[in-house]
Amino acid sequence: MEVSADGDVVLKNKPRKKSCLERLSDGLISLLERAFYRLGYVVASHPILTICECILICGLCAIGMKDFKETNAAEKLWVPATSRIQDEKRWVTNNFPPFTRYASTIITADNILTPSSLRAMMAFYKSANSIESGSHDLQSMCFRVGPVCHVTSILELWYYNEDLINSLTQDDIIQKINNVTISPMYHSKLHLGSLLGQMWRDSDGRIIGAKAASLLFLLYDKPEWKKAAMDWELQMVSLAKSGHSDLNEIFIYTTRSFDDEGYGAVDADVNLLSTGFSLVMVYLILTLGRFNLVHQKFYLSMAGLLSVGLAIGFAYGLAITCGILYGPVHALMPFLLLGIGVDDMFVIVEAWKNLTPKELKLPLVDRMALSLKHAGVSITVTSITDVVAFAIGASTVIPGLSGFCIYAALGILALYGLQSTFFVACLTLDQRKVEASRDGCIPCYVHKNYTPNSFSQWNIMTTAFEKYIGPILMKFPVKVLVLLVTSGLLGVNVWGFYQLKQDFSLTMYIPSDSYAHKFAIARENYFPSDGVNTAVYCKDFEYHKSRDLLEKMYNNIVEDPYIVNGSVKFWFTAFNEWFDMMKEDPSVAPSMNGDVEYPYSKAWFALLVHRFLYHTPQGQAYRQFIKFQNASTTGNPIILGTYFTLQHTYQPDSKSEIIAMESLRHILDNSGLPGGGCFAYTDVYLTYETNKILQRELYRNLLLAVICVFIVTLILIANFRTSLIVFTCVIFTLVDVAGTLHFWGVTIDTASSILLTLSVGLAVDYSAHIGHMFMTVQGSRPERVVATLKKIGPAVFSGGFSTFLAFLLLCNSYSYGFSLFFRVFFTVVLFGLFHGLIYLPVVLSWIGPEPYDTHVTVEDRANIYIPECKCHSQGQTNHIDPSAQTLIDDYNTRESNDQEALWVPQEEVVVVDNLESESTTTDTAKAPLLNSSKDMITPQDLQSSLTTSTSIQQSNTMETSPNQQKRKKISPIGSDPTNGVEMEKKGENTSQQSHTVPVGQFSEPGQTQSPPSIVSKGTSRATTPDSGIQNGQDSPALKTQDSDIQNSPWVVSGSQLILAPGWNDNISSENKLPQRNVMDKKQTSSIMDPTKKFSSNADQ
Repeated sequence: MEVSADGDVVLKNKPRKKSCLERLSDGLISLLERAFYRLGYVVASHPILTICECILICGLCAIGMKDFKETNAAEKLWVPATSRIQDEKRWVTNNFPPFTRYASTIITADNILTPSSLRAMMAFYKSANSIESGSHDLQSMCFRVGPVCHVTSILELWYYNEDLINSLTQDDIIQKINNVTISPMYHSKLHLGSLLGQMWRDSDGRIIGAKAASLLFLLYDKPEWKKAAMDWELQMVSLAKSGHSDLNEIFIYTTRSFDDEGYGAVDADVNLLSTGFSLVMVYLILTLGRFNLVHQKFYLSMAGLLSVGLAIGFAYGLAITCGILYGPVHALMPFLLLGIGVDDMFVIVEAWKNLTPKELKLPLVDRMALSLKHAGVSITVTSITDVVAFAIGASTVIPGLSGFCIYAALGILALYGLQSTFFVACLTLDQRKVEASRDGCIPCYVHKNYTPNSFSQWNIMTTAFEKYIGPILMKFPVKVLVLLVTSGLLGVNVWGFYQLKQDFSLTMYIPSDSYAHKFAIARENYFPSDGVNTAVYCKDFEYHKSRDLLEKMYNNIVEDPYIVNGSVKFWFTAFNEWFDMMKEDPSVAPSMNGDVEYPYSKAWFALLVHRFLYHTPQGQAYRQFIKFQNASTTGNPIILGTYFTLQHTYQPDSKSEIIAMESLRHILDNSGLPGGGCFAYTDVYLTYETNKILQRELYRNLLLAVICVFIVTLILIANFRTSLIVFTCVIFTLVDVAGTLHFWGVTIDTASSILLTLSVGLAVDYSAHIGHMFMTVQGSRPERVVATLKKIGPAVFSGGFSTFLAFLLLCNSYSYGFSLFFRVFFTVVLFGLFHGLIYLPVVLSWIGPEPYDTHVTVEDRANIYIPECKCHSQGQTNHIDPSAQTLIDDYNTRESNDQEALWVPQEEVVVVDNLESESTTTDTAKAPLLNSSKDMITPQDLQSSLTTSTSIQQSNTMETSPNQQKRKKISPIGSDPTNGVEMEKKGENTSQQSHTVPVGQFSEPGQTQSPPSIVSKGTSRATTPDSGIQNGQDSPALKTQDSDIQNSPWVVSGSQLILAPGWNDNISSENKLPQRNVMDKKQTSSIMDPTKKFSSNADQ
């Protein structure tokens, strides 16, 4: 620090060379804050127009929803388009479309192989036959094999003959079960493993008892009687639930069961979600507003929720117009946008609440602009990271997941724009209502002389973070404890994450209290070896030349350890057995040529196969397995395709199921059959195909998402250390969520994968706000942490807690899907808030970086006066034209982003002693261009500015500035024209006790001075830098005397406050010396020597 020859105190600060990242930070933060300030100013100036424009744009985009169509096909949602099963699915659908419905039952007893149990089964079968649905019953709708309905059970051994079954003895039953291998009704092989459950045998290996028996009804699925078939199934469910006195239990599952039970539970839980939305709305009203008649925020809360609805309409309409598919899982979108949107709302409202006392005196449009300026960067960080994370997820090969990510990215982008415009406009209108003392619920009613109660002025959460949570976290033992808890959670959940298995079972998505879920459990208990039923499809090729290859393939399939013994029902082996018996028949012999005792041509083979199927009792059971051309005409039949059925063994998890599928595929692919050969297909394989890549895609998406999150936060927060710490919070949250899900019994499937991807976006929000706010506040690290928690902590907590409220009522849901939603969102909120509000502040208090050099502190902003003018002719507040002012800047920082807050008129200010302040402030109210006395700098104001004061320097303006002597004097109507002269003389007398300092310069610490007041030397009246502006009040009328000398550089011209002509002729900025407070509190200032000229228009 040095003292110049003129007595000025000069603080020398050697500029530090900034890194590229810091320069990027300065430019980017400056750009964003200026953009949000201007946006907020425009929105607040035209709130109704802004609201209409937002509704119009979102409404136009939502028109695309007219083409809304939900896709439920698994192959379109969850199977990659390049997968082999897509072509296989299309071939099967074209040649062998599904044509049956079913009702599968499991009947249990102490021993099902007793006469009483079989009689009870027969009674159940007879009751099923008697069920009528309109004009239809089982006999009219059943799938037939020859003349009889195809109903599979051990009762087919006795032809479903009631008299015969009623006459059976125990020995008759045991004898029949152990000696019959071919069904007498359907002439197909019997597989007792699928008909009897939990069998036991005697010492000779004979079956002597069983705990359960299956009973399967098959119906044709024809459109003309689909409604009757569904009604029949519903009556079958009621019949099974009624049970039988001679049986333990009857479990049933039908074609319609999953829709009834699975989707039925979803519909019931949707009501719970609606109630959850109501809880969120109530919480918004309680948190955004205050407990009094005026400051309630009911309509603002509704507007916030409406912005979520507009974002949904925008995203859905635009995505559907672009042809992006919509699946059932997209129903999660409203909850994702609700969590993110509410979080942004709280951030904006907290920025509004954190305005300084001086900023609160600004006009409403300026307050809104400053609020959005402070909040805009923060919501930009979280919104852009969320959009990028979901955009990365959209690159996955799983169509359903890709579509969801596209919808989410569009929704978050729309929500980002709506919160910055629509919600700010609604907040502006709400604040107008408050300032007009209008009732919070009935705005047309105005409260006169309303004073809010004291309780409503108490901000509970802000007080809690400032007085309790922040200081407690800054204690060393608490910091250590926080790190230990964080490390412990991370260690345990890393192990859980590693143990997280990939598995999918449709049973999980059926409510645990439903009859369908009980059937699934009974099937696992009584038929544990039964796996998935599948089929092998063969295309058209020369079967008569491929007998050896087909038989070899058949033998390999039978020997496959993943196939249930005896479950393969191959029409080709049955045909060969029949042909070997009939080859001597004169009608068959011509088909053979030479030494080969087999049909020698494709036509003969097809003709004989057709005869076997339609004219022999053995072939009737295989009729549905072969598709013919000309099957029912007099022409020669042509085989178009065939298939045969088999059953996989039970597999414990998805990994084993995939191995079983691939084992069967390997056999078929290497069979050597011509014409494309054969392939295995069942609808369950679609899930297997998804499971093959799901875990890999999940880890890929999570990895790319977190990398992009780090890059985006690094660019927007623009500090490597802070971005890295925020990044660790996101990683820790994801690991803790995934690990906890393992302990909660959750596995990796399509739903959990989408929810884990979604959790990246939510986890970022809870940490990025804290990290960004920490970079904007000044002071020591602990002070900055407490200030950060005070400013943004309530918004972060409220955003997370409101998301938790939306899913709270799902905690006891019987639906696995909704229960999974609750588990994921609960853990994301819990660990996200812990890492954002507990762990992150502790780490920042130890290793947090220095704050941005580009921000003016709250204390400094409080001492900056904002010139403004409200003229009745305009009806609104008009700001000074920036071209008539000089922008204050600091030696080591860029221009401040508080645009309006830093435009100050360049008028030299003199501080006089307290002894003179009484006389100088007397005429303040009469001064033509002065603020009201309540906005003047008082001794208390100056003492609050870090105990610094302005030194006094000798100056004789009347001598050094002749132009000032020639200025016209402006005095208010009714004022004493001689008062100014007297004050000038008095000022000259006191000038021996003072010396001049630049505006904003502070004295050294510890220097004591009497509390001063500020006086303009030009007018010799007590004034402030924003003289002439009365904070929204019009200045008194002025009268100008042409012969008088003008005493002020500022005159009112229309709605502008401009510099008087000639005032700056002899003013220069050559000696402009930026200064810095020695207390390291940055203070912007502008130095003007009235004897010099401006060097440039920019200085002017």
